[in-house]
Amino acid sequence: MTTYDAPQQTGASGTTSALTIPTRFRGDQLATMEAKYGDGTNAGPTDWTEFQEFNISFTPDYAGSTITLTEKFLTSLRDNAPVKLTFHFYSGAKITYQVTKSGTSVTGSTV
Repeated sequence: MTTYDAPQQTGASGTTSALTIPTRFRGDQLATMEAKYGDGTNAGPTDWTEFQEFNISFTPDYAGSTITLTEKFLTSLRDNAPVKLTFHFYSGAKITYQVTKSGTSVTGSTV
């Protein structure tokens, strides 16, 4: 039997080179990530869908308790246009997180 507690994330700041989001997986595993602007349009390099590519736009590190947003993902974002990320976990849990790029600076926080 597999058990888990709901995953948790905290705020982060970084650059367009990478943003590392502290993530307590608590026994769960990441299934996918959605990315949308506030106006409902898709964000990210795969802008024809809201679902972004694993290990291209984001990469989980279970041992390190982080999810890293990649340079490819971050540089594709519009400046000063908050992006709502929804992290989907295999348990069915979801975490909503917001990132904003301003020049080469990126900040993130839970919503």
